[in-house]
Amino acid sequence: MADLPTTPQPTGESGNIIYIWKFPVDRLYVKSLCSILKIAASFLSLIAFICCASGRSDNCDDSYSSTYNYFEFVSISAFITLMIFWLLYTLTLTSRLFFKLIPWKLVDLAYLILYIVLYLIADIVLAAQSCDKDSNRAGAAFGFFALFCLCANVFFAFREWQSSRHGGASSTVETNKTGEYNAERNLEQY
Repeated sequence: MADLPTTPQPTGESGNIIYIWKFPVDRLYVKSLCSILKIAASFLSLIAFICCASGRSDNCDDSYSSTYNYFEFVSISAFITLMIFWLLYTLTLTSRLFFKLIPWKLVDLAYLILYIVLYLIADIVLAAQSCDKDSNRAGAAFGFFALFCLCANVFFAFREWQSSRHGGASSTVETNKTGEYNAERNLEQY
């Protein structure tokens, strides 16, 4: 019976993928700026949710409950969605056969823009209707910090998406010049 290695073994072209408990982890993505911004925005969203949820009181809920509910929905859904996207990229699920058909960089960019708009509305409304509670003000502040992280993430994700489109166009020209059809090279473009 062969012993399993206890240390992660790097595989792939340049050793960017390691296996932890038989799950492939992309070290290059984990160390990237987009990954760090995604993690920061998700945890800031969680802190904003906790701050807003802990500041609930009966005298303010009568007038501002829809404000608090909307902010809590935006912050916790942003936390969950960002963590799901981070796991998809970290565990290299976006490079699996079925998932290759989805333009992940464009989908990620669309979700980030959606959450920027939702956070902008929620933060402004919560900051205006904080009912003189410090926890709601803190929740709005952490929401604005998460919004700034999302804006930076959109900027870098857009640059990455733009560079991947230009890189794909040059490799398409090269494959057409040779005149050969290669299914693996064709799959790499998508």
